[in-house]
Amino acid sequence: MQGLRLDHATIRTAKMEETVAFFARFLSMKPGWRPPLRSDGTWLYAEDGDYPIIHLIEAPPGQAGGMFDHFALRGSGLLEYVRKLRNACQSFEAKALPDTPFTQVHHYDPNGVKIEVIFEETAQPHLIACSVAYPPTATA
Repeated sequence: MQGLRLDHATIRTAKMEETVAFFARFLSMKPGWRPPLRSDGTWLYAEDGDYPIIHLIEAPPGQAGGMFDHFALRGSGLLEYVRKLRNACQSFEAKALPDTPFTQVHHYDPNGVKIEVIFEETAQPHLIACSVAYPPTATA
């Protein structure tokens, strides 16, 4: 995939104000615009940045998976990527990000690490629908 780059990391926190202050103090990051999402949170931008590189999600301590949530890559070729996932019978979730031109595709690697790939593309929902249950169920 051409143009692939790290987009952001997401951290769950029960200490939102303290975490925002930490990133502001040590990395000069500041809260910025965030679309309306299901979870409460804050997106942090570099001092001279034009997109958020740390996503914070309000969460109680001790949730499954620890406090690291996922990493995200910026990619191109949304429909080709979805086709690859379908051909491999991979479970995934693809959805448009509200109030933006972006589509997110979430799936898991073999170690159970959640991966998000963000495309600056949109598509009709039926073109990016998954036929395999998401998230995948654990097998013994």
